[in-house]
Amino acid sequence: MALIFWALFYAVFMVAIFAMMGPNLISFVTATEQLEQSGATPSMEDFAPLFQMMGLLFAVLLPLSLIASAMIYAAVSRAVLRPGESAFGYLRLGMDEVRVLVVSIVLFFVFMALMVVASGIIGAVIGMTVAAEMPALWLLVVLLILAAIGACIWLAVRLSLAIPITMAERRIAIFDSFGFTRGRFWPLLGMALLAWVMSVVVGLLGSLVAMPLQFATGGGMMALEGLEDESLQVILQSAWPAIAAWILINAVMSALQVAVVYAPFSAAYRDMKGGASD
Repeated sequence: MALIFWALFYAVFMVAIFAMMGPNLISFVTATEQLEQSGATPSMEDFAPLFQMMGLLFAVLLPLSLIASAMIYAAVSRAVLRPGESAFGYLRLGMDEVRVLVVSIVLFFVFMALMVVASGIIGAVIGMTVAAEMPALWLLVVLLILAAIGACIWLAVRLSLAIPITMAERRIAIFDSFGFTRGRFWPLLGMALLAWVMSVVVGLLGSLVAMPLQFATGGGMMALEGLEDESLQVILQSAWPAIAAWILINAVMSALQVAVVYAPFSAAYRDMKGGASD
């Protein structure tokens, strides 16, 4: 039952985004396709309109997406950790969601900082390698890239319980995850890989189911080509079956994937603690 609520939540979110940004999204997709089909090597001037449209889209989509993500991540954790709070498919908008949002933003910046540092080191070594004209140093570059990937994976696993702990203890608990994941790295990594594989399988199966539905409704979002200068009313009149099918397909797939990917970590924390939270 919770999956139905989550799919409806995603559908409402997508409808709201399309209502606010539909023409802009169509313009961006059309401009990108035209640039790809031109055949010529694009210059920075060609990219300038895309950057402007992207900036506008991100200014609206990023905060809304962060709030929606916090709500759905909290709902998945709540379903596992507090099964008694099942009203509205475990969806809420309260302090739990605020705390999850804060944790998500902090984790984003932690990983961004790691990537910036790793990129700086790798870039410096590449510069030294080119300047010194020593091909053997490229082996060091490869090793550094592998080390950076390994560091990101290690940190992701060690911090993977941050949101479940935050939900269970009703406080911001970002780095408490290190204590719970100590000595459990490989089982958690295996669980994460299995969850990722299951998510890919869900995506592939969803695509197979979606194809005939998309063709039956006009080829999916391709039906929106040429409507970038029209009003939202005209867009809906011309392509509502394709839009509805796209929203339905993506809402269901998103609900299934978020459950497959995030629920196992909350279940792992619950099992470590020895039961559901109060």
